[in-house]
Amino acid sequence: MGRKILGVILSLALLLAVAAGIWKSTRGAAGAGDEASMVPASVPAGAMATTAQVPANCNTVSVLTGSAKFAYLQDARVIARLQKENLCLQLTKSGSFKDDLPKLSNFDAIWPAGANAALDVQQGLKGQPGVTAQPVFSTPLVMASWSPLLPVLSSNGLLETRDDVPNLLLDKTLPLMLEGKRWNQLQNNAVFPVNKGILVNTPDLRKSNTGMLYIALLAWVRNHGEVPANSEAAVKLANELAPLMTRQGFQEGTLAGPFEDYIGQGMGKAPLVLIYESQFVEAKRQGKLRDKHVLIYPRPSLVLKHIWVSRSNAGQRVGQLLATDPDLQKIAAEYGFRTNDPKVFEAAMQSIKLPAPELIELADMPATHVLDAMQDAIVARFE
Repeated sequence: MGRKILGVILSLALLLAVAAGIWKSTRGAAGAGDEASMVPASVPAGAMATTAQVPANCNTVSVLTGSAKFAYLQDARVIARLQKENLCLQLTKSGSFKDDLPKLSNFDAIWPAGANAALDVQQGLKGQPGVTAQPVFSTPLVMASWSPLLPVLSSNGLLETRDDVPNLLLDKTLPLMLEGKRWNQLQNNAVFPVNKGILVNTPDLRKSNTGMLYIALLAWVRNHGEVPANSEAAVKLANELAPLMTRQGFQEGTLAGPFEDYIGQGMGKAPLVLIYESQFVEAKRQGKLRDKHVLIYPRPSLVLKHIWVSRSNAGQRVGQLLATDPDLQKIAAEYGFRTNDPKVFEAAMQSIKLPAPELIELADMPATHVLDAMQDAIVARFE
């Protein structure tokens, strides 16, 4: 009898333990799911994604934009501010706006990177009523690298520090890249003596506008501080610069891919990576970077204006808010975008202990048809 009672007690205890475990795991899974939905990895610390229902009277504004601005537009504070104006964004990610030109009419607003791309969008919408353009903020092309490499680059005359900010001298670095110089051929290089070509990791220019902007920057340097005057000169420069793209091997379709390799795979995979300044700032704020991760400013550099192109009244209202609302501009600065008021950007950079250098030496962009000629020449080399 005693054994039977003991068996019943043990069985009940086992059932209770199993039930408790199931309840705990269910609660944990639900909690993790709630947290994941409330705090996207892409938002800065403290920016909670809203779980509120979209207001019934909210005007949906369809937007085509590049990956660099996606996290900003998905920030809960941006969403909430726009919803106060009864504006709700529906986002579509673009890699190459040139490829997206046939479907521009499907969107209320298009937000490319660079004045050239914005002009292409406006020309693609030519003849449609109500098309407007609004500069919102800007960001320069920069390079992500590693603190152990700075003395190596410096001792080889490729890097100069100005106001505690490392600058890669493109007029010195570009000839070495074109010669096929390798890291193990640099002097005083004990930290990265690998048989790997000195190249900057970039996205595929066939899929990403940013890869082509890098070529435009190098063309300016190669052409002694002048934009190519015509398509013939542009094609000649493009053919000279093409190996800097084709020698990279497989390339990601967006700027996010090389930067993810930089963070996740280390110096061996990505000693120099082309990025936007805003990407580095966003990753720094998220706590993804360590002291060994450093931001290098190429000299000269290229600044991209992020111009909001609208083709509806609702799209125009969003663009005006993004460009003029103090709260939205402050949030943009947290994501590393250079705002219309430089002091806002400087304060945001100081809060995460990064400098906000003044950009003095800047390259000019060639005309759109010249840039297109360069791209066609390099694509032909790929294919």
